Amino acid sequence: QKIASTQHSPTPVTINELRAFLGLTGYYRRFVREYGKLARPLTDLLKKNAFCWHEGATKAFNQLK
Repeated sequence: QKIASTQHSPTPVTINELRAFLGLTGYYRRFVREYGKLARPLTDLLKKNAFCWHEGATKAFNQLK
């Protein structure tokens, strides 16, 4: 059920949606090789006044899905 919700999640539009997605995928970080490197573009968006969705974030989002 969690895998299905991860695969069908829409692209985050707000910081709260991004945090929710990273929290959900973080549950599986031990099964994903180099999770930290994959999620880096997304975690950089969580910094103060840095939420501006870009191509690197889209690529990281799709790889984690």
